[in-house]
Amino acid sequence: MKRKILVCDDEENVRTFLRDLLSLEGYEVIEAATGGQALEVVAREKPDLCVLDLMLPDGSGVDLLPAFKTKLPQLAVIVITALGTVDNAVLSMKAGAYDFITKPFDVDTILISVRRALDYISVSRENTVLWNLNKNRQYFEDFIGECPAIQGIKNLIPKLAFADVPILISGETGTGKNVLAKQIHYTLSGAQAPLVYTNCSSIPAALFESELFGHEKGSYTGATAQKKGRVELADGGTLLLDEITEIPYELQAKLLDFLQERACYRVGGVAPISVQARIIALTNKSLPEEIQAGRFRKDLFYRLNVIHFTVPPLRERGDDIARVCDYLVALLRRKYDAPNLRISDSAMDLIRSYAWPGNVRELKNALERAFIYADGDELDEASLVLDEPDHTSRARELRVLVDECERDIILRRLAFFKGNRTATAQDLDISIRTLQYKLEKYDIR
Repeated sequence: MKRKILVCDDEENVRTFLRDLLSLEGYEVIEAATGGQALEVVAREKPDLCVLDLMLPDGSGVDLLPAFKTKLPQLAVIVITALGTVDNAVLSMKAGAYDFITKPFDVDTILISVRRALDYISVSRENTVLWNLNKNRQYFEDFIGECPAIQGIKNLIPKLAFADVPILISGETGTGKNVLAKQIHYTLSGAQAPLVYTNCSSIPAALFESELFGHEKGSYTGATAQKKGRVELADGGTLLLDEITEIPYELQAKLLDFLQERACYRVGGVAPISVQARIIALTNKSLPEEIQAGRFRKDLFYRLNVIHFTVPPLRERGDDIARVCDYLVALLRRKYDAPNLRISDSAMDLIRSYAWPGNVRELKNALERAFIYADGDELDEASLVLDEPDHTSRARELRVLVDECERDIILRRLAFFKGNRTATAQDLDISIRTLQYKLEKYDIR
């Protein structure tokens, strides 16, 4: 991902020079001619670095620094000026500038300063993530797993620390989507930041708008007082929307408006309420299939599908079954005061061979039953009460395998034809429309 740099200077030739120089170095450059424009850009674009002129048409750059830090605490600022006095340098550094450079400056000076400032920001962000992760570990369960898919998810989390984008987590029931969502929240936010959980399937359709966005006093019969919605309560933290597909279709447009504008209206309200909250949406359904069935808005899906985690089912995670099992057993030993209770080798073989259609949740329930039933210090096969897989689950597993095979074939043919969809559709003997549907279904971009 390109690092984003804001250049704020009232001299067009200086902006042009810096834009061309920094663009050649691979940075994305945004320009602003006044302090007011710069504040708008910082709030909207969330740049990593600002190269700021000290003297602007609408005020001093030094006065802008506190406002920058309020809107974007992790923003690094390099002050440039023709008035290179000691007083100006001291004032700039005290106000929070990373560096102070006098005009005219040479290419090497500005590039070295930019690289060092961006390195500083990267280290600062990593330290913030590590501090949050260690400080807040008491608030969440660990998301256990070492398989490639789980490691890929874990490695991506720190990179999201200051990315102001929605996060979509999909996966079968019981795979640990809620656990992952809480770990993301407490890794990226301080312990004091609110985490507002909303199960979209548990809210009646008639009350959904009021629950999500709040209402004003007298807005409808029974609204005897003003009420803040869950979106507003999540300001400064995370709004966790579980079972996102259960949001009534007519209200999905209002959620989309909030995601785009970061402002909402209470029921009966006329003034927009600005909210800065991270959105994490969870689903155990295929959103492309829900879109095809007319139950979910395509534009809302595209807005949510910026960062997408797919949590694999337990049966596809190899040795992670044993790791998750060890973790759960350690928790149950403490809960039931049974420090010597262990799982026999035969019981572990059964655990490894079982399909676990209910995933981690089913495994946890099975182990807890076994702990309750146990007489000695060992859990054997008889202690594990497992459901026999029915024909429905077998059919679903077969469908999953067929889908995986079809997805792999499409990817290979697309790669062969270098992304040419028309040629790929002809080669597969399907229409371009059918290919487009399958690309959306399998989340192939």
